[in-house]
Amino acid sequence: MMRFVFNLALMGLLASPFALTAQTGGARQPKATVSGVAVDSVRGGYLRGAIVSVSGTILSATTDSSGRFRIDSVPAGNRYLEVMHPLLDSLSLIVRSPERMIPSTGSMSFVLAVPSAKTIVGAKCNPADLARGGAALIGTVQDADTEMPASGATVSVEWVDYQLTSKNVAKLPQRRIATVRPDGTYRVCGIPSDLSTGAVAYRGADSTSLVPVNFGNGIEVVSFHLPAAEAVSATQSPGATAVPGATRSLPTVPRGRATLVGKVVDVGGTPLSGARIELEADNAIATSDTQGKFTMSGLRSGTRSLSVRRLGFQAVEVPVDLTAAAPRQVTVTMSHFVPVLDAVRVSAIREIGLNRVGFSDRRKSGNGTFYGPDIIQARNPQKLNMLLETAPSLRMGTDATGHRYVTGRNNGCVQYWVDGHPWYTGNSNDWQMSPDNFLSGAELAGVEIYDELSAPAQYGSISGSCAVVVIWTKQKLGY
Repeated sequence: MMRFVFNLALMGLLASPFALTAQTGGARQPKATVSGVAVDSVRGGYLRGAIVSVSGTILSATTDSSGRFRIDSVPAGNRYLEVMHPLLDSLSLIVRSPERMIPSTGSMSFVLAVPSAKTIVGAKCNPADLARGGAALIGTVQDADTEMPASGATVSVEWVDYQLTSKNVAKLPQRRIATVRPDGTYRVCGIPSDLSTGAVAYRGADSTSLVPVNFGNGIEVVSFHLPAAEAVSATQSPGATAVPGATRSLPTVPRGRATLVGKVVDVGGTPLSGARIELEADNAIATSDTQGKFTMSGLRSGTRSLSVRRLGFQAVEVPVDLTAAAPRQVTVTMSHFVPVLDAVRVSAIREIGLNRVGFSDRRKSGNGTFYGPDIIQARNPQKLNMLLETAPSLRMGTDATGHRYVTGRNNGCVQYWVDGHPWYTGNSNDWQMSPDNFLSGAELAGVEIYDELSAPAQYGSISGSCAVVVIWTKQKLGY
């Protein structure tokens, strides 16, 4: 494995004392003390949880939450410090200080810094790639359950550039790929530094979920874990909700042996109950309890995308790495949804978003009913169903408690898609699991409604007999 070694300049003495962290070895008699701070120049802030070792000894210390470390009883001699951290492993970097003479008594202080994003990208990417874009995606790909390198797998970053003309918006698809090396590392170069998109790793039929990446600081570091899927019988079609008594075929979906345990809180740390948690492509959902907790089992291993929604809060989508070896734990923090006034939005940006997801092209086809931003703004629905009840291909039903809900023609089922993903309702057809209870009208950017026969192939009804509603949120379209 090729690793880049960066020697760091020795910094001056630091005046403040440092908390003692775990260390091993060393003689009993008083010797020199080495202390300092490790800085994360890639992500900003301090490098927490890094192991700092002293050459020629078995002495080491772990940096605290402020990136600080201290190592006592260091023998005199010419020595250097070396830093170990998962970030450096993903970057295939060795970070060490220049060799310096450690005195027999007294103390020395170091500032150890991960090289800047520009320095790392410049060292790892060739000039031809840098001419296409100065940012890079770097990291590792492993098998989720074995932790072995996924040699030969592919990592892909795709996006669409748009050119605005006086008459239309031209689409220019772009793609950058890299093959995973035998040691599990990869690097995708030639990426624009202002890009925000997604990245995915795949090998044959196995792939991870799309992981959000933002190259604003010149580099993104992502460790992927490829799933090991096995098929079991599902209990309900994903994405379809219907009145009690409706029937449909039950597909087989990939499931596994991983477990996810989590908690949903607001920005103040208060638990949020009633949040809807879904794991993309696993047709697995959960609802947070009164303590904000949830558990999901029977999941595929690998890097998966976890989506969390609650009415009145900004939707959250985070990647999680799952393995059959042990349950994974995650805490999801949600912030209140604060809509931006339409008056300050740029219409061109909005149109680009609608073009990007294919809304504009499908609207031109003449099939279905389309509610764009202008219609949604004019009607100002407080909830999703207040907009859907006006669609000619949908009907309103009423249950025994008097609650009104949306159905297809002849009291049929409705299949929802939200931001390109099927809305799975779990093992229940209860209207309480419909998107109406998790999306406010202020979040809606575009809605497509199709009858049982007119839906486009990518958003077709799985059972073939459901009306289809495709929903796009402002968050997905980027405004």
